[in-house]
Amino acid sequence: MNQIRLRDKSLLRRYEIIGAIAVCILAPVFHFLFEWSGGNLFVGMFAAVNESVWEHTKIVYFPFLFYAIAEYFILKPDFQRFLIAKAASMGLILLLMITFFYTYSGMFGVESLIVDIIFTFVLTIIAFIVSYRIYTSERGYEQYFLLALLLFFAVLAMELFFTAFPPHIPLFQDSVTGSFGFPAA
Repeated sequence: MNQIRLRDKSLLRRYEIIGAIAVCILAPVFHFLFEWSGGNLFVGMFAAVNESVWEHTKIVYFPFLFYAIAEYFILKPDFQRFLIAKAASMGLILLLMITFFYTYSGMFGVESLIVDIIFTFVLTIIAFIVSYRIYTSERGYEQYFLLALLLFFAVLAMELFFTAFPPHIPLFQDSVTGSFGFPAA
């Protein structure tokens, strides 16, 4: 098990706080980035291309992923423990985003932009707390490395694949136009 020193914990804590703030700032940018790029297909692989619930997971997922990559190269933490922490927190945030949206919109029959934004920010903060707690835990999580690796690559593949080839189910349907995936040119 990787034991990190207190000084390293405070440095990691600082980077996790910065990460939560960065992702909260970048999420709205990633919401509009595809539109601002003039519909660039490459940009669309990483930014929301429509108003579906699935595409909205990308506005948090990719800023979180890009920040995690930068954080890894800056801090040079234990790779296995870092991947486990990040994969678990990424999986959690995506699952909770989808669950929360369908729960509150189904229960109350409404969709609220302000509720979506607040909840996205709260989930982002929770994800970084979970990541920090897993990484700094004295519990050994190394047995979950292969599962974390699988989760990491499976989610990445799904985020990319389902933008280009979305299943025709409500999760992937644009709530404004009724279309799926990239807008028609």
